[in-house]
Amino acid sequence: MELFLLLWIVSIIALFWVWSDASARRGGNIGCLWALVVFILGPIGLIAYLIVRKMD
Repeated sequence: MELFLLLWIVSIIALFWVWSDASARRGGNIGCLWALVVFILGPIGLIAYLIVRKMD
C-alpha cells in the first residue's frame, strides 16, 4: 500500500513538473498536451518528454 501511494505521489509531481516546464519553454497550451501524454502513457510519456526536451 505504501509503495502504491509513493508511486502515485511521484506520478503527480512528474505530471505537474512536465506541465510547468513545457509551458515555460514553449508557452501556450503545449504544457497541457505534454501533461496529458505523461498522464496517459506514464513513464513512457515522461521519457519521451525528456528526449524531446533535450532537442530544444
